[in-house]
Amino acid sequence: MTEKLDEIMEQASRALADMDYLKCEALCVQALESARGQKRYRYYARVLLPLQEARRQRRMIAAQGEVLLGGGVNGIDWMAWLEQDRPGCLALTHPNSVEDARELTEQTRRDGRFVEVLFADNPQDADRWVLRAYEGPEVSCEIKAPADGQDAAQWFLHATEKLGDAALSSVEDTLTGEARVEALQARLRVFPDHELLHQHLAQAAKEAASQA
Repeated sequence: MTEKLDEIMEQASRALADMDYLKCEALCVQALESARGQKRYRYYARVLLPLQEARRQRRMIAAQGEVLLGGGVNGIDWMAWLEQDRPGCLALTHPNSVEDARELTEQTRRDGRFVEVLFADNPQDADRWVLRAYEGPEVSCEIKAPADGQDAAQWFLHATEKLGDAALSSVEDTLTGEARVEALQARLRVFPDHELLHQHLAQAAKEAASQA
């Protein structure tokens, strides 16, 4: 089993060096699940480093593309937006729904696209936007709405960070060992772009390994 994990991570390392970030991410996720299933938490922690880097690069590529904030009165025609086959970021507001955000994320992941999606549970013209998870543990946070003339990519990256912070803070401090690993991993599945979640999960995995 060690040889299989090593083989997967060797492929992931080559993909990262070749700047094939989506392939690296997919391989790291595969290795992460395998290491978790074997309760090899030190190996699990090692996998999180290249995974974090691949996801950081994916996020930055998306932020360099078109960034659309809000659904507007009639909603963004994101199916037409997808047909452009370009990287980008999209923050959906009403009248779009949680289901729209989930569907968009699933489709872009299947298609291997550099696209990031947020869901704001409010009208586009609200003064403050309520960012909400659209799968996994219930997590939300409230931030100031994007202002006219504001750098849309910077707003989006800040919003993503704030929602990830909320996810991290929702994990009970009293959790330790495998229970903490499970709680953090559940949130990382929902907020894969949050770097501190990767780092805290790696630390929790190392602590779980020391307790084994």
